[in-house]
Amino acid sequence: MNEFDFRWALMLLCLLLFGLSFAVLLWAAWRHHRRGDVEGVNFHSSLAVEIAWTIAPCIIVLLLVWPTARIFWTP
Repeated sequence: MNEFDFRWALMLLCLLLFGLSFAVLLWAAWRHHRRGDVEGVNFHSSLAVEIAWTIAPCIIVLLLVWPTARIFWTP
């Protein structure tokens, strides 16, 4: 796989991740709106949720940045 094909594959992967996350966000908002749930659940004291919300974006960013960083590190 040459560099041009790799960049296109990476671009398609990023677009796929964006589309998937946007679709899940819209689905969750629509479902919440249709339910008419006025009282929300307070989960801010859940340590597991807070850690997951911190670690998941870090892992995604590292996976997206790794190919670029690897290019700069190789001589």
